[in-house]
Amino acid sequence: MTSTSFRRLPAIALAVALSALAALGQSAPRTPAKPPDDSAIVAQAQSLIDAGKLDSAIEMLSVASRFKPNDVQVKYLLGLAYYRKADYQRAVEHISFAVRQTPETSRQYREEVQILGLSHYMLGHIREAIPYLEQLGRWWPGSTEIAYALSICYIQTRDTGKSRETLARMFNLNPASAAAYLVNAQMLVRQRFEELAVKELQRALELDPRLPQANFLLGEMAIYHADVERGIELLQKEIAINPAFGMAYYRLGEAYTRQLKWNEAVGPLQKSIWLNPFFSGPYIVLGKVFLKKNDLANAENMLRRALQMDPGNFSGHHLLAQVFQQAGRADEAKREFDLAEKLRASTDKEP
Repeated sequence: MTSTSFRRLPAIALAVALSALAALGQSAPRTPAKPPDDSAIVAQAQSLIDAGKLDSAIEMLSVASRFKPNDVQVKYLLGLAYYRKADYQRAVEHISFAVRQTPETSRQYREEVQILGLSHYMLGHIREAIPYLEQLGRWWPGSTEIAYALSICYIQTRDTGKSRETLARMFNLNPASAAAYLVNAQMLVRQRFEELAVKELQRALELDPRLPQANFLLGEMAIYHADVERGIELLQKEIAINPAFGMAYYRLGEAYTRQLKWNEAVGPLQKSIWLNPFFSGPYIVLGKVFLKKNDLANAENMLRRALQMDPGNFSGHHLLAQVFQQAGRADEAKREFDLAEKLRASTDKEP
């Protein structure tokens, strides 16, 4: 097992190759006459883990642990096998014992710290994960995966100062810079800590009033919270600073539709498409605008182009069905309504 393999964030679910149990693990009586050879068990279990035969390794190690419940290597390998199976709770149980007995100068100790840090992280044990992830960050300061996990932990504990410092190192920024506040705010929004994100963005704009995307994020949040007028004002500020930012025009056009200002919405949505013709969002909103203006030909054109890019978009199919219905094309309308309903039903079933 290489240290490189340990430095990757674990997947939520791991594909496990199942094999027949080793002869010892399969046929050993419940109370063998004598304990198995420790070194042979450890070596064979390590080989099974390396081969991806995790269940076989766990069975073998479980037998061994009944004779020596405090054996560090058995505990370590059991924890490693469970970690590879994405059974993070059992990984923590076994590695927590092993790490206390392992020399801190050894490679195995570092691997145990990583298993504990990432297992706690995957289990949502944020406060427990932080000290281990901090240690990993000191050992591997260039690991973006560890830095990302640590920044999320700091955000979850509302420690915006440490999350900003961690993200700044990850993005090679000065932690006191406007850019660092902006990146931290973006991650706070992603984690749904919007009230903290607003404070970060306000500080970013104090440091640099012409910082791109800060007004955009504030505008998005204002619109989400139904303060559409404030959102429009902030998006207009963003466009004045960052005139080639297609998403700002898209959100501005969308905001006008919330006010039923169909004519005002057309221009920003068209500009968004011209700046980024490969994003389906503004095509769909513009299709809705043309439908409301009774411009059915342009509405159909916009929606068909959107669905070429995003054929599974419920809103696109539902709006196109309305266009056909209004145009008296009943068969086509029914087909689109049926397809939209199937898409919505499949979306509702997703976890």
